Amino acid sequence: MKRFLSIIALVFAACATLAAQEYDSPEYVSLGRELPRSKTVPYPTAEEAQALGSGAVASKYLRPVTGWTRTEEEDATVFTSKYVIPFVWLSRQAILYVDEASGAYEVIINGQKVGYAANAFTPAEFNITKASKEDVNTISIRILKNHWSRRMEDFVETREPRVGETYVVSQPTIRVRDVVHNTDVDLNSEFANVEVGIVVKTESLNPKTARIHYELIAPDTTVVTQGYKDVTLGMRGEDTVKFMTRIPYVLTWCADMPVRYRLNIKTQIEGRYAEYQSRMIGFRDIAVNEAGDFMINGIKTELFYRDFDPLKVTEKDIIAARVLKYNALRFKMGAVPQNVYRMCDSLGMYVIAQIPINTSASGLSRRVGGNPSNDPAWKAAFLDRAETAYRTTCGQASVIGYVMAEESSNGINLYETYLRLKALERKRPILYIEAAGEWNSD
Repeated sequence: MKRFLSIIALVFAACATLAAQEYDSPEYVSLGRELPRSKTVPYPTAEEAQALGSGAVASKYLRPVTGWTRTEEEDATVFTSKYVIPFVWLSRQAILYVDEASGAYEVIINGQKVGYAANAFTPAEFNITKASKEDVNTISIRILKNHWSRRMEDFVETREPRVGETYVVSQPTIRVRDVVHNTDVDLNSEFANVEVGIVVKTESLNPKTARIHYELIAPDTTVVTQGYKDVTLGMRGEDTVKFMTRIPYVLTWCADMPVRYRLNIKTQIEGRYAEYQSRMIGFRDIAVNEAGDFMINGIKTELFYRDFDPLKVTEKDIIAARVLKYNALRFKMGAVPQNVYRMCDSLGMYVIAQIPINTSASGLSRRVGGNPSNDPAWKAAFLDRAETAYRTTCGQASVIGYVMAEESSNGINLYETYLRLKALERKRPILYIEAAGEWNSD
């Protein structure tokens, strides 16, 4: 019996050691994190959804997490707060949203570790339904000290610990997870073709059916198209409800005329409306010709940049830049809050988004022990940052391209990163300034 217990103890010890090794490895980039998506905020009524859109305002289905207290531990700076799960959420999903933080972090709910993100510079979401309880819950975000991810973050000027916008939202078991869209223009036509995809996901273990209603409204409040589609999903399945329409070419989005359409969505389950969403979309086409010129809606567009700190830029700053004839912003490498992209959409500013990768302190060597850009063990870390940054920004009209890294030598991981982004994005250019003539930059 003693021998049997000793064997069990050894097995558990080995598993704990393996888990620790994985946690310390760049091959282990997240735990419990949802698939990245554009900012999605559900509301209990159509009126609230249309009035508040993607704003993280307290409502029946959203609880902002504020009032953090900060403590220091040997291996982490810990931010702790509370949130409340009301009775009406108990048959729904509770999803935690963290916009950004100052470094890799863990999420602890009521003393239980439910999430981990090595990349803190793009939004992350965690399904905290099982870890939460009715009434008051305790949340801690542990920002890890001396984490391996810091080798990818040489753009960071100060490591002052912080946690960005954080909230908990409630969505039904079968829910609208995301919205994607594409626009094609033809200069020989007065119209642009628009395709919209509404991504629906279920957490149920049994088949689940929902009716997804949609309504696309023009800037002058005219209903462009409306309808509904029924979708049935199997165990934890996902599918996309699509519709196509045409809009006038003169009402496509550009910096000089940042017109946006409103997409209203409501989810109906077993005859009852379970959630409402409303988002503003700028429909625009983009291409790069053989000379390297940006073509916005088929017209050559020259970019005039103004540099800004994304954590400090205000609406007044962007308006002032527009007055001075700037039509594009260049942000410092690092976190860009989602509301900044929405601000650029509404005010008409082009942005080339930067993926938070800078390994300059590791030098230029591609040999073993050199820059992680050419170390296969770091592949997952590079791909994760690229795909997360892409999926959380690709719906923004203002984002017209991606810089996939800066000052990070070159090698297998940046080759793979380029290929992954090209597989996701067929129009916007993928750039790496330090590619030095190699093929992994447009």
